[in-house]
Amino acid sequence: MARVGAAALILVAALACSDGAGPSSSLPLKAIDQLAAQLDTIDAGFTSPQLKSLSALALPMRDAAFDILHMDSTVLGKTVEWDPIPGRVILTTRPGTPPKVLQVTLYELDATGLPAYPKVEIGYAYLEPLNEFTGGRSDSTSMRFTVFTLPNPNPAVIADWNVWRVPADTACGQCATIYAGTNPVTPGGRFIHLTIPYSIPIGGDGAFSGTSDGAGFSFIHSATLPGPSSNTATATWAFSWQGDSIRAASGPLNADGGRLVGDAEVVIDGVPVATVTRTAAGTTAVDAHGLGFANHTDQHVLGRLLDVPADITDYIEWPTFVLFFCGC
Repeated sequence: MARVGAAALILVAALACSDGAGPSSSLPLKAIDQLAAQLDTIDAGFTSPQLKSLSALALPMRDAAFDILHMDSTVLGKTVEWDPIPGRVILTTRPGTPPKVLQVTLYELDATGLPAYPKVEIGYAYLEPLNEFTGGRSDSTSMRFTVFTLPNPNPAVIADWNVWRVPADTACGQCATIYAGTNPVTPGGRFIHLTIPYSIPIGGDGAFSGTSDGAGFSFIHSATLPGPSSNTATATWAFSWQGDSIRAASGPLNADGGRLVGDAEVVIDGVPVATVTRTAAGTTAVDAHGLGFANHTDQHVLGRLLDVPADITDYIEWPTFVLFFCGC
């Protein structure tokens, strides 16, 4: 039995700029400084501390049965918090939690990618399910993710997406769609929209693929996330920039220090131009001859070409995959 879904996200991202100082670009790209700024804009939206925290808590929440299959009256209206002594999540009651959501407390993370000790709260998320316990049918299961900063009661919304089953796919048992929310754009911010169908074969890896847009251009994103017999992910994306075709395709990616690390090959207009390596400490790139890039902006753009698809995979698709897996 296959499991299939789709995703679309609306995300507020702050516009960043790149440093264009240094030698002339050796990459065959036009307006590379502008491209660097656009890539910074997108990645800034996907790497907020709050989204990272939600991603880090996804597996502990699944292990504690706080996923779509178990969201009933015993958990809705309550709050998920991190208990640092046993290193697990627990369920508590906090005043003001809406009765139809599971509230998730978000924290600063340490070097291991888990909540730091002592705990420092940085925001919270609402998970609002529609399932058999809340009036939904088996072919209409859905869940809304809304991620907030502090302070309460007037926080900013960082991201808002819905995930739901695709009823027309009779061959699958898991289907979902995340669609753009209606949050206002903050001053200087931009919306990023994702539409990413995914399939989850029983016992296999999750496969994500979709066409999205944000920060001035459309892009195709695809990824795989580890099922029960795997521990690696992959992330790939492709887009056109001022007439040039750009593609970055990763090899196996592993979690390290709260982010996905590994290598990706970058191809521009059909020609391989660089291998990008991402570690917990940072990102580097070498050309086809194994030499580094002297131009700072070249290095920056090449690093972002792996950062963006890896961060979409890690901080958006991973919590969706884990908490909505087996959801239909």
